Amino acid sequence: MLLLQSKKIAAILLGTFLVAAAYYVFQKPNGITAPGLGGIAVIVANALHSPLGLIYFVLNIPLFLIGYRSIGSSFALFSLIGMGALSLFLAILTTIPTLPSPIIGCILGGVLSGIGIGIVIQAGATTGGLDIASVVIAKHFPFITIGKTMMVVNGFVLFLTFLTDGFDHTVLTFISIIIAGKSVDSSISLLQRYKNEEASL
Repeated sequence: MLLLQSKKIAAILLGTFLVAAAYYVFQKPNGITAPGLGGIAVIVANALHSPLGLIYFVLNIPLFLIGYRSIGSSFALFSLIGMGALSLFLAILTTIPTLPSPIIGCILGGVLSGIGIGIVIQAGATTGGLDIASVVIAKHFPFITIGKTMMVVNGFVLFLTFLTDGFDHTVLTFISIIIAGKSVDSSISLLQRYKNEEASL
């Protein structure tokens, strides 16, 4: 049991690190709004001139309570770890090298953040934010994948991006969100297949 819990926490740390790295390396330098609550947190943090990690943590509190009531205590606990880890990585990776290239940033940012989120979800948690809402919706409507749910939920992020950053950045954000959603589904599917094969040995 302890080994399993340790593996889950290690996966959550890896996934949240990838999400934070994707933001600072590929998304931020190219004006691409991060998907989910992270994108909303970026907009709020910029408007209030406040630390991104702190804003992300505060905005997560009501959604975390929703997840606790809908999914259960284990999910809530590991999501709290994911939320805290992502907030921490967003606070300490601010000086990581960047890649200022809009097209490459759009594609790789979406792929990397999607893989990171997929790893965290497969570990039985989320990175917090709108990921929690997506998991809750997917639980009640199993025919809708988590990745597709995220793409729909992220429509609000696109709307805010259009209002604050204009059309060009909105297009890049839209493409990045689509790629991230596909990457989430693909990574969850691959990790689940690996887990099933490992269990059958």
